[in-house]
Amino acid sequence: EDEDIMMTTMFAVFTVRTPRELDELTLQTYVAGAIVGAIFLLLAATIAQAIKFEGGANPKDPRKRRLCFWFLMIASFAAFFLYNLFAVAPTVSTNLQARFMTTNVIGSVIVIVTYVVGGFVLSKIFSTGKLANWFSSGR
Repeated sequence: EDEDIMMTTMFAVFTVRTPRELDELTLQTYVAGAIVGAIFLLLAATIAQAIKFEGGANPKDPRKRRLCFWFLMIASFAAFFLYNLFAVAPTVSTNLQARFMTTNVIGSVIVIVTYVVGGFVLSKIFSTGKLANWFSSGR
């Protein structure tokens, strides 16, 4: 067991051994989820702005923006979940692993909620611009 602790401390800056430390990590994970969602949303907005408008009767640029938006949502969820699974979870003591996995899932859902709600709000605020293409409309 000492060898396991030694390996954990070699690859991580911290270890979580008590429920109180796990509670602190849980809060940090939730806040980090919101931040990651916002960062990926900013990335999606930047990419959407970079995609040029196409003229003609059947332009493909709205579809490109929409696909990029939804692809980045999946990527944000996967990146956050996998980071916590492979980089953070090994620092949590084995008796607290199950609780941290729940935290990881909730934190990953926070990433998606931040991203989608923020994207919806931005698409409504900029309803005549490139960001309006993220969500299909009846127009």
